[in-house]
Amino acid sequence: MADKKTHLFVIDPLERLNLAWDTSVKMAFAINGLGHDVYFCTGREISRSLHPSGAFAFAQKMNFGDKPSELTLNTPLRLSLEDFSAIHMRREPPYDLDYIGTLWILDSVASHVPVFNAPKALLEINEKLSILDFPLFTKAAIVSSDASELFSFATERCDSNIVIKPLGLYGGRGVEHIDGDRMLAEKLHLATLNGKEARMVQAFDPSIHQGEVRAFTVAGKPVAWCLKVPAKGEFLANTRAGSSLESYQPTKRDLDVAIGVAETLMKRGVVFAGIDMIGGWLSEVNITCPALLGPDRASLKGFDQIAKTIASLMNR
Repeated sequence: MADKKTHLFVIDPLERLNLAWDTSVKMAFAINGLGHDVYFCTGREISRSLHPSGAFAFAQKMNFGDKPSELTLNTPLRLSLEDFSAIHMRREPPYDLDYIGTLWILDSVASHVPVFNAPKALLEINEKLSILDFPLFTKAAIVSSDASELFSFATERCDSNIVIKPLGLYGGRGVEHIDGDRMLAEKLHLATLNGKEARMVQAFDPSIHQGEVRAFTVAGKPVAWCLKVPAKGEFLANTRAGSSLESYQPTKRDLDVAIGVAETLMKRGVVFAGIDMIGGWLSEVNITCPALLGPDRASLKGFDQIAKTIASLMNR
């Protein structure tokens, strides 16, 4: 492995993925096209020990044909994480102890091997909570496990028309829209498990029905845009909830938000981010496994640029 650039992709089991669409697989395909070797493993195939010392992965070499879906795997090998030229942590949440355990192991080698995105950043930055770090780009929001605190914010700042979000899920899972419900206080108690779990509350923005903008950023710069339009009668703009994807031309405000957020994240080791905006306001920052480079999910447009950017970062 020492004579050739090698990459390890830590992702979900391949049988769960649409190989023609999956962003991680297309990234691996593009990197392989540069002449680099790429390997695959899941989080549960990573370990760290003292005897022998170090962190290891049971990884399989990925072999591609003419397109990402033409993928075959070699027999798993036990390989030292420090022998890779780069590691790509792109597991989907839930952000639970299993997920955090993988980050702890990856962080143990991050001073020797570049890891995208940096494990320390993934440990420190919550995708929902982080929007509060950008007050110029974000509408009022609150995070608390105190249902009475959430209730006061919802009634005084949002006219009881809110979106409530769990902090550790993804893809719209667990997100609720509550509008003027007379059972609001009880629902907030239920959502927080009677004060055991924090939730984010934001005012509902009806411009979501025109779509949520996704900027895909690499090394602090937007490289692709798309518009996620909720299905009729829905408010979630996630594809798993039936949203459609459309081409999008960003406004100056969109560019200001995306660049401002992406440059700040890059300083913390977040090379890849999916930055979401509703009506020109930051709604969420995706850093665990950002995707959606454009409305054509099978397109490879932009991935050559991503691969070259990764190669340049590795050479610094």
